[in-house]
Amino acid sequence: MRFVPSNIVLLFAVLSVGQAASAHSLEAKFDEKTGTITIHREGLVKPVVTQNAAADHRPYLHPIIGPDGNGVFTEYSPGHHKHQTGIYWGFTRVNGRDYFHNPAGKYWKRKGVKVLEAKGESVKWETVYDLLDADGNEVLTETQRWSMTSENDRHILNLEWQGTGQTDVTIGKYSYGGLFVRMPWQKGIKGEAVNAARDSNRRAEGKRAMWLDVGMEISGLDDWGHIAIFDHHKNAGYPQPWRVDGQLGVGPVRARLGDWKIAQGKTETIRHQIHVYSGKLDDKDLTNRWKAYTGQRGTYALWQLAKRAGREAKFLSPQEAVENSTIEDGFTVNSWANEPMITQPMAFCWDDKGRMWVAENRDYETRGRGFSASGDSRILILEDTDRDGVADKRSVFLEGIPFPSAVAVGLNGLWLGAPPNLLFVPDRNKDDKADVDDIEVRLTGWGIRDRHEVLNSLHWGPDGWIYGCQGVFTPSVVGKPKGVGKIFRHGEPYPKSVEFEGEGQPINGGVWRYHPTKDVFEIVAHGFSNPWGIDYDAKGQLFISACVIPHLWHVIPGGAYHRQAGRHFNPYVYSDIRTIANHRHRSAHGGARVYLSDAYPNEYRGKIFMANIHEHAVLTDELVPTGSGYVGKHHKDFMHANNEQWIGFSMEIGPAGNVYVLDWHDAFICGNNVQQKDTGRIFRLAPKESQAEQWPGRYDDVEMLSDSRLVEYQTNSSSWHARRSRVVLQGRAINGKLAKGTHRLLKQMFSTNKNADHRLRALWALHVTGGLSESDNIRNLNDKDEHIRAWAIQFLCEDKNPSSRSMKKFATMAKKDTSPVVRLYLASAMQRMPLGERWDIAAGLVTHAEDAGDHNLPKLIWYGMEPLVPLSPERAMELAQVSRLPLVTEYIARRAVDDSQIEVLSKTLGQVTEEVTINNMLKGFIAGLKGLHQYKTPVNWEDTYKKIQKYPLAKEVKAILGDTEINKGMISTLDNSKANIIDRRSALKNLASKKHDALKSRLINLLNNKDLSNDSILAMANYSEKSFSRELIKRYSRMNVEEKAATIQTLSSQSSYAQSLTDAIKLGTVSPQDLPDYVVQKMRRIAGPRFLDIWGKANTSALRENSENFQITISTVEGKMLYDVKEFEVKTGDAVAIRFRNMDFPPHNLLIVQPGTADEVAKLAIELGENGISKEWRPDTELILWGSKAINHKEETVIKFIAPEPGDYPYVCTFPGHAMMMRGLMKVVSKNNKTN
Repeated sequence: MRFVPSNIVLLFAVLSVGQAASAHSLEAKFDEKTGTITIHREGLVKPVVTQNAAADHRPYLHPIIGPDGNGVFTEYSPGHHKHQTGIYWGFTRVNGRDYFHNPAGKYWKRKGVKVLEAKGESVKWETVYDLLDADGNEVLTETQRWSMTSENDRHILNLEWQGTGQTDVTIGKYSYGGLFVRMPWQKGIKGEAVNAARDSNRRAEGKRAMWLDVGMEISGLDDWGHIAIFDHHKNAGYPQPWRVDGQLGVGPVRARLGDWKIAQGKTETIRHQIHVYSGKLDDKDLTNRWKAYTGQRGTYALWQLAKRAGREAKFLSPQEAVENSTIEDGFTVNSWANEPMITQPMAFCWDDKGRMWVAENRDYETRGRGFSASGDSRILILEDTDRDGVADKRSVFLEGIPFPSAVAVGLNGLWLGAPPNLLFVPDRNKDDKADVDDIEVRLTGWGIRDRHEVLNSLHWGPDGWIYGCQGVFTPSVVGKPKGVGKIFRHGEPYPKSVEFEGEGQPINGGVWRYHPTKDVFEIVAHGFSNPWGIDYDAKGQLFISACVIPHLWHVIPGGAYHRQAGRHFNPYVYSDIRTIANHRHRSAHGGARVYLSDAYPNEYRGKIFMANIHEHAVLTDELVPTGSGYVGKHHKDFMHANNEQWIGFSMEIGPAGNVYVLDWHDAFICGNNVQQKDTGRIFRLAPKESQAEQWPGRYDDVEMLSDSRLVEYQTNSSSWHARRSRVVLQGRAINGKLAKGTHRLLKQMFSTNKNADHRLRALWALHVTGGLSESDNIRNLNDKDEHIRAWAIQFLCEDKNPSSRSMKKFATMAKKDTSPVVRLYLASAMQRMPLGERWDIAAGLVTHAEDAGDHNLPKLIWYGMEPLVPLSPERAMELAQVSRLPLVTEYIARRAVDDSQIEVLSKTLGQVTEEVTINNMLKGFIAGLKGLHQYKTPVNWEDTYKKIQKYPLAKEVKAILGDTEINKGMISTLDNSKANIIDRRSALKNLASKKHDALKSRLINLLNNKDLSNDSILAMANYSEKSFSRELIKRYSRMNVEEKAATIQTLSSQSSYAQSLTDAIKLGTVSPQDLPDYVVQKMRRIAGPRFLDIWGKANTSALRENSENFQITISTVEGKMLYDVKEFEVKTGDAVAIRFRNMDFPPHNLLIVQPGTADEVAKLAIELGENGISKEWRPDTELILWGSKAINHKEETVIKFIAPEPGDYPYVCTFPGHAMMMRGLMKVVSKNNKTN
C-alpha cells in the first residue's frame, strides 16, 4: 500500500522503522508464450521473483530469490503437500468446490496477464483468472494486482486481490484457504512461525493477528530466510485468523470465521503486504513496518482480540488449566492453590515461616466502580504443611478491610495497601489473627479512580524501606494522616478528601517507598504506565514491569520516566528516561521477580521473571549490565497457559527456589468488570529435578533462628532466606533485641568475604540494623567494588543531610571515579542534597565525555542540577561551558531561557569558542524561546550575534527574537488612551495570545474600559491567576450580557478558574441558566464531581430546547490533499455533527483547534517524530478541541460536539506536510448574529 501523494508521511514511516531510504531498480519481463513474468533486480543475473500464469493453472509466485541473489524462499509442490505452489491464492470451498487442493485442470481459466509498470524502483503486474464450476461455467473472476520494491535487505510485495461474483458466491467456512505461503520446509530443519501477538507455531494456529512471519533454515543462506505477511485493516475479518500447519505452511484465513459471500456482480477486495528477507526476526521492527503499511497502531486491535478471546474461551478447571499449559523442558506446572480456597486474589507474599499470605479483593467490581460493597475481602494465610507442592491449610488473618491491593509481612505484622490507606496490622502475640483494635494508618490519600492502577506490589527493599508502585490513571496525594486517620469498613463510601498532618505528596504514576520506623514517605521515581511488580537484583538495583508502554524498567531514585499519559510535575524535566528493553512483548506485564535462588539451573540466575496478561504466559528477560544501567534482552517464553482466561499479574519466588504466579482468572482480562468472582489460582513452576541444596532447617521459621544463623544466611544461595533474615534482623534491632556480636559478624563477612554479592548483603544488613556509622560509610567510598561505593553514597544521603566530609569526598569522586555506576548514584544523590552544595558534584559529573551516550547519566545529572540554573544563572553558564554532555549543555541554556535569563545566556554565547558547546547552547536557546510567549531581546545580543552568526542556529535565534520589538509596540498602543480603539483591541488580543506578562498586570484595570472590558475578560483565560477569577465574580452582578458571557467562557477555560465558577453557582452569584451547554460539557470534564453535585444531573442530561442540530459532511479530495469544504458557519450552542470522509489515498485526520493555533498544532505534530505514527500524529495539547482519529482511504467517522463561544476555529490535518494545504475554518457566531 503506497501513498504516492503523501511522500512526507512515507518518509516519516520509513525513518521510524529503520528501513533503507533507497530502493533498487527493478524490471518486469513478460514471456507471452509461457505466461510468465520475471522480476529482475539490477546487479543480479537471475530473476528474484517469478510469476507463473499458465492458461489452465492457478497463478503463483515461485521461485523467490533473496535480495542478495541467494537462497530460494519458496517451494513448488513438495512431497508433503503436492498441491501447494510457492505463494498463491486458493479457496477451499467456493460454492462447495475446492480450489485449494486443485491448482490446475478444469478449475482455472486464465483471462489475462500483463505488466502494468515494467521498470523503476517499483514494478507492477496483474493476472486475471476465472474460477470454473464442474460444468465449466465462470463462478468467480479473480484479479491479482501485484507491485514490488526491493531494498537492500528485503523484497516488499503488495497484493490487491479482487474477486467478482459471476454468480452468487459463498466462500465456505474452513480452517485454511486464501493467500498461502509454502517455504522449503524439510523434516529436521529449524523453523518457526510467529505472529504479531508473539504466538508461535501451533499456538499461532487459528489465532487472529495483524501479521505473521515464518522463518526457517534455507540452503545457501547463513541465517534464516523469512516471509512475513501483513493483514490490512480494511480487509473484512481483520485481523484475520491464520493457518499454521505442521510444516510451517501459513496464510490468513477469513473463512475460519464462517461463511462469507460475494453477490453476483459485486467485487470483494482484499489487501496484503509480503516481506521477504533473511536474518533474525525483529518483531518490533515488523510491527513498525506494518504500521507504516496501514497507518494503524495495532495495539487496540490486539487488545480487542484479547478481550474477545477471554470472553469466548472455555472455562478450565484448575487441573484442566495445568494440563493445558506448556513450560520449558525440565520444568512442571501445578496448581499450588485455587478456588474455593482462594478467590479474586490481588496480591500475595511470603512470611518468615514460608507461608503465603494472599489478599482476596472481593470488593473489586470494575475499573471504575467498587470499594466496599462486597464486604467479604480477606487476608488469608496458606500453607503447604507436607511440602508436596500444594497448599493444604488456610487461615483467615483479617476480614472487613475494603479493597486490599498490596501486602508485605514483617516487623511483627502485616503491611497492607488498601486505598486510601497504607495500614500496619499488628499480630504481636503471633496467633495468626490481626490485632484489629491496634491497626495503624501509616499513610493516606491513595487514589482509586482506576481500580486497575491502585497502590500495589509492596516489597521489602535491601535498605529496610518498603517499596511499591502506583499507576498513571489513579492520581493520588499521599501523606501522614491527621491524627490517627480513618480505617474504612464494609459499606462505607470512598472518601472525597482526606486530611494530612502537614502536606501530602502528589503521585500520578511511579515508584514510591516508606520507612517503617522513620515514618517517612518518598516518591522514588515518577512516570511509567501501570507498574505492577518490583524487585531488585544481586546488586540492589530496582526493576519494575509495566503495562501498555514498553514493559521493562531499571528504576533509579530521582528518575523521571516515560509516561503512558499526562505530564511530569516538573515542567523542566524536558526529556524522560526510556525503557531498557531492546525488544517488545505484547502488553501487559506484572509481577517482576529476579531469580536469585538455587532450584533452577544456573542459566536462570539473575533473569527477571514476569507474568504477561495478554500473552497468558510467564516470560523471562536477561538483564545485561551496560554503562550505568542495563539492557533488557528477551530470554525465554518460559510458560504458556494456553488459556485466554488466565490472568497472571503477580509473581513470587519461594523458600524452595520455585517460582509462583498469581492468576486472577477471569473472562475479562483487563479488569473492566468481573465475570467470575469465585475463581483464583496460584500456580507453582518447579524444575523436575531441583538443584536446591536441602540443608537442615531450610524450611524452618526464619524468625526463630539465632542472629548468627541469620548472618550466615547472607551468604546463602537462596536470596529468599537472605532477604527474610534481614527483615528479622531489622525488627530485632528496632526492638533492641539484636544479640551482641551480630554487627561484628556482619562486619567480618563484609571485610573478608570474596563474593561481591555477599559483601553487599552484609552491608545491607548492617545498614538496616544500625551497624554502619558515617565513618564506615565514608570509608566504603574507597572500596574496590563499585556497587559498595555506590551504596555508601546512597546511605550517606538517605536522610537528605550528608555531612561536609561526605560532600567533599563526593566532589572528588564526581571528577575521578571511573565507574559509571558510582557516577549514577552521585547524580541520583544530588536531589537529596541542599541546593547550594550540589555545584561541585555537578561540575565533576558533567566533564565525563564518556557518559554522553549513557542511557541514564545525562538525564539524572540534569534532574539534579535543574534547580541550580535559576539559583545562579551565571554559575550555571560556567557549567555549560565545561560540560562534555551535550544534553546537559542544551538543557542549561533552555532552563535559563525559561527563567528569563536570556541576557546571561546571550553574554555567555559571546564568550564561548567551542563549536559543539555553542551549537548545544543554541539548541537550548531555541527550545526555550519556543516555549515562551514573551521575551525581551538581550541588550548584548547584537554583539553576541556578530561572533556566532556563522552558525545556522544563531540565525534562527535572531529570527525569533525579532518579534520582541513588535510586542513593545503593541504594549505602547494598548497603553495609549488616544489610540484608535480597533488598534488597541487588536494589540490586546495579540498580547493575550502570547500570554504576555505585561498584559497580565494591566487586565484588571482594563475591565473599567467599556470598549475593552469584554476582550480583557476573554484575555484572562490565557493566564492562571486567582485574582482574575475573584475580580470577575465580584463584578458579575454589574456586568452586561456580553460581559457575563465572556466571564462564563473564561471561568470555564481551565480547572483553576472552574472551581471559582462552581463556588459562584453554589452561592447563587452566577445563575445556572447563564451557562450554555458547551460550557456545561466542559465544566463536567474539568471541574469534575463537585460541579455535577452542584449543577444537578437533570441540568446536564440534554441540550437546551433552543439549541439547533447542525450536520455537515467534509471529505478529502482524491489525489489533492485538500478538504472539499473550506469554511462553514455554526451558532454557539449548536449540536454539531461533522461526518468526515477520506476519499484520498493517504490516511488523514481532521482536528478542530483553538483560534489562531493551526500552525502551532501542526508543528507540535511534526515534533512527535518517531512517536507520530503511534499517536496518529495527534499531539498532546489543549489547543486541540475536537477531532477525528486517523482514517484511511474510503473510511469515514463522525465528530460530535457543542459549538463553542463565537470565534474562528481552524480545522487541520496534522499528518506531516499535510497542514499546509489541508485546512479550513469553522466560524462560530452568536445565536442572534448568524450571517448569510
